[in-house]
Amino acid sequence: MQGGVGAFTRELAQELAQLGHDIWIITDGAARPPDVALRRARSLQDPLPLDDYAQWLPFGKKWNWKDVAWIADCTDRYHFDLINIQYQAAAYNMNSAAINFAPWRLRHLTKTVVTFHDLRTPYLFPKAGGLREWVVRRMATSADGIIATNRQDYDQLRSVTSKSLARIPIGSNITVHNVSTADRQRTREQLGVNSFDFLLGYFGFLNESKGADTLLEALAQLDERVHLVFIGGRTGDSDPDNNSAFLQQLDAHIERLGLVDRVHWTGFVADEQVSQWMAAADLMVMPYRDGVSLRRGTLMAVLAHGRPLLTTEPQVATPELVHGENVWLVSAENTPELQGAVVQLRDHPELRTKIGAGAAALSEQFQWSKIAVQTATFYESIASRSRDSSVVPSSK
Repeated sequence: MQGGVGAFTRELAQELAQLGHDIWIITDGAARPPDVALRRARSLQDPLPLDDYAQWLPFGKKWNWKDVAWIADCTDRYHFDLINIQYQAAAYNMNSAAINFAPWRLRHLTKTVVTFHDLRTPYLFPKAGGLREWVVRRMATSADGIIATNRQDYDQLRSVTSKSLARIPIGSNITVHNVSTADRQRTREQLGVNSFDFLLGYFGFLNESKGADTLLEALAQLDERVHLVFIGGRTGDSDPDNNSAFLQQLDAHIERLGLVDRVHWTGFVADEQVSQWMAAADLMVMPYRDGVSLRRGTLMAVLAHGRPLLTTEPQVATPELVHGENVWLVSAENTPELQGAVVQLRDHPELRTKIGAGAAALSEQFQWSKIAVQTATFYESIASRSRDSSVVPSSK
């Protein structure tokens, strides 16, 4: 399935398997290959091997109460030592909060950890308001352990629960492939972009929080030698309805601004091709509306590829990101400032080289092998602790 949480799960599972752990992945039925039929009796569903690193149960449906009961049945049948829920509201059925109660449902069967990839609240019904926030808090307080992927979420979660809490970063959701100069040139030629043109790259699925509309407005103010390529799938598998609606607005915006000939799309492509497109771009530009954050797998992918990145200032202090050293920062939703930064970086290739080298150096902090060790250590601390313990380990 297309999405950062799926890529995160794959990378983490592979590394945990390398450490000697037995990994089972319970996931959406849409992740099944075409030749795997959904059997009616869930009690009879057997796991499938997933390459060489995991057992796989891709039989989830709507992530409602029946699915939560199925997770409990799997836990009882296969004797899981710990369940780690990779939580992002849009990745589940946003009309149901059932998954938020899974830690409570599993409380007598196993230990649970929730990794919060973001703290957005699920849609329940109009004017649910505080109830949406309550179900997220309930999930955090009923789990045995919590993982936050960034400082902002960590601070927010620490204010609502005294449960064991760790801050463990994510890594790149794209495997880095080396790209030759000849391959880079061929990739640019696919777009009709020559050596005198300046190519901006944007990586990741499109939704309202990522600032693609601001980028298009800046592009419209730049000369015709500046092009933009959107790398990857357009909407992904999470929250497709809202993302598709935003994409339709974006397509209309491109038409209205007269940018059809300067905006290009790769569609969903394999990791090797993502590396090629990133290498082909002179500058990556991802002007997140809510500010850059270490919870963004797209950010981690750009850093891992050692590409110069123009993005928006984080909402909270993020000392890892240093303006002019490993990233270039501008204000969010500020079209003139974004436009000016593109011109400045276009005219100073040595500065782009410096930022790209700094990005590659920073990415060493976010290697999956290191992330897996931190995660496994946290799992073990939770699995070995009695449920009534309230000791909160220090976070790194």
